[in-house]
Amino acid sequence: MLRLFFGTDELNFQLTTTNPNAVQKTRSFTRFSQAEDEVVNARVYVGIHYRGTDRVSRTQGLRVANWAFKNYFRPVGDPLFGLP
Repeated sequence: MLRLFFGTDELNFQLTTTNPNAVQKTRSFTRFSQAEDEVVNARVYVGIHYRGTDRVSRTQGLRVANWAFKNYFRPVGDPLFGLP
């Protein structure tokens, strides 16, 4: 969804965890896809999911994001809502 909103995969950003057991509290990224890859890897490494399950889920999530972006997000001034 963030790639669709910003129109690019490339964006410098940081995420910080509130988990008191985390060794590294803040992670830096240059692409949204880097964060996605890390989430998939972390879930596999911790034993929550299998890699194949996360790949399928990521694909489904992209489909849902594309559909929601296309059908619900409208530019400001969209005539559908009676705005100029």
